[in-house]
Amino acid sequence: MQQLPVFYIASSFRVPGLGLLVRPAAPAPAWLADHPLHTALALALHHPGGPALGLPATVEELAHDDQPPTRVLLLDADPGPLPAGAWLTLEAVPTPELW
Repeated sequence: MQQLPVFYIASSFRVPGLGLLVRPAAPAPAWLADHPLHTALALALHHPGGPALGLPATVEELAHDDQPPTRVLLLDADPGPLPAGAWLTLEAVPTPELW
C-alpha cells in the first residue's frame, strides 16, 4: 500500500462564506509548498476512531503581523469541530472528479 502524504492539523477556524481554514502542525508538510496557491486538492480527513471523509480543498497562505506567510488549506466543506488528533491525507483523485 502506498504511503499518502500527511498533514497534521495544528488548528482550524471557519471563514464565513469560504470554508474551514486549517493550519499545519510543525513541521509543515513539504508537499504543501509544492503546489501553487489556490490549487484544488482532494483530501481525506481522518480522526481517531472514525472513518475517513473525502473533502476538496485549496492551498492558501495565512500571514500574521510581521511574520512570513504560512501555507494552509481551505476546506470547501464544514466537517464540524475537528477532534484532537485529526489529520488530512492527500488523495490521488483527479481534480475534475472533485465537483
